Amino acid sequence: MSAVASAALAAEAGSQRRWSGWLPTIALAALWPLLAAAVLGEVAATYAVQVAIAVIAVAGLHVLVHWSGQVSLAHAALLGVGAFATARANADAALPLPLSILAGVAAATAVSLMLGIPALRITGFALAVVTLAFGVAASRWLFVQHWLVPQVSGVPLRSHTLFGLDVTRSRSLIVPFGLAASGVVAATAVIGASALGRRLRLSAHDEEVAASYGIDVPEHKLFAFVFAGACAGLAGALVDVSIGRVGPGAFTSQRSVLLLAAVLLGGAGSVAGTVAAATAFTLLPLVPGAARYLDLLAPLFILLTVSVSPAGINGLTASLRLRNGRARQSYVQLEDRA
Repeated sequence: MSAVASAALAAEAGSQRRWSGWLPTIALAALWPLLAAAVLGEVAATYAVQVAIAVIAVAGLHVLVHWSGQVSLAHAALLGVGAFATARANADAALPLPLSILAGVAAATAVSLMLGIPALRITGFALAVVTLAFGVAASRWLFVQHWLVPQVSGVPLRSHTLFGLDVTRSRSLIVPFGLAASGVVAATAVIGASALGRRLRLSAHDEEVAASYGIDVPEHKLFAFVFAGACAGLAGALVDVSIGRVGPGAFTSQRSVLLLAAVLLGGAGSVAGTVAAATAFTLLPLVPGAARYLDLLAPLFILLTVSVSPAGINGLTASLRLRNGRARQSYVQLEDRA
């Protein structure tokens, strides 16, 4: 057998091993919504639906912040764009819910693209100020306009079924929302492990070096904004579906800070840490008395993460894994000597 053929077979075997290693995770991601829908009651299902929405929202923000080196304090506003576009498409244009959700995703993606264009020229603090200004303007002005929100109570949905499921019951929403969250996380993980993810991280680390390798840095920056916006639009659309109507006070700047806190607490690298942090923040109100301090806890977690553990959950996990590996190696060496 030739060396080329041997290399090809080895690469194929390696690819099969990698995919076989992913199979349990893929199976769990596909099965957990079905198991949750069968086991959880209505109240617990409501929290499961909220977790799925939060995971979708932070997955896109993880790509933007950790892999492209940009920051956005307008993420909640993009959720609002997706939610209001979905509501108006369903209520006014009488589009079915799946098409209305796509309209919400498209609207948030378009707005994020417009936000991403200034990011080609500014970074860091200036970009944070620009996105914060948009978020405040959206929550204080855009989302209270009569042409967008004709009723003080919000825009109600006309449809009450999604793929034949009753959207007024959280247990009915666990399966579609859970599968959507699993799909978004899987897409994020694929991006991170691909050449695109490596180019994003190199561009964030050093734009000049990235450009010297032929990487189109502005194009990759825009991709990160668009991907984050699409995820935010989907999350906002699902917020609308889960509640049945969308009002002007649901997408404040405090919500953007909470989402950013989850991403920073998760840490760079795998999206798993961010998913864990978003889940913890969503379930935090279950702790007695914690709900009233949620807006305070988010900035506090940001300060603690930056000052105590900048690597976040991912960094702590990697440190523990490294420490356990060293301890195991030391134990093996001691046994060999004995």
